[in-house]
This record gives sequence, structure tokens and C-alpha cells, in this order.
Amino acid sequence: MRPTLARLVRVLPRSQVDPALRPVPAPIRSDTPKASLIEILQKRQEEAGADYPSNIRIEALEAKTALRGLPREARKTLAAMLKEH
Repeated sequence: MRPTLARLVRVLPRSQVDPALRPVPAPIRSDTPKASLIEILQKRQEEAGADYPSNIRIEALEAKTALRGLPREARKTLAAMLKEH
């Protein structure tokens, strides 16, 4: 019979674990600005340079919000122009 994960793992109650061994999460600060996902991906793209995968396209969300005040027909035309072909 082969050993399984259920046989090898033993669950301990929290009272038996030393509090010094428990990881304490870092406090979340609301006063420091966090980088958005787009900013993180753009930073990775700059660091990687030519090694960055070409099939990953990063677009800012500003393009959609910029077209919000335009008439519907103009929005469709401009949105089609902004898309890559």
C-alpha cells in the first residue's frame, strides 16, 4: 500500500502550535497607493524588453472612458479605429 497525503498529514489544533511559529500577515496600509494590475504588467514588460511575450497586449482603460461623452455613431467609428487589426 502506498502512502497517501491523508496518511502523511496530521492536523494540529491551534492551541498546540507555538504562537511564535505562526506567520503574522503584514498590516495593510490605506495611506500608501497600490499599483494597479496594468501598472504592474507594464513594469514587467519594460523590465523584460524583447523577451516579453508578444501575445500579451496591455491596454489602459482610459480609452473606453474617453469615448463616453461622444454621440453613439462617433463612438462606434472611433472604437473601431482604436482596435488592432
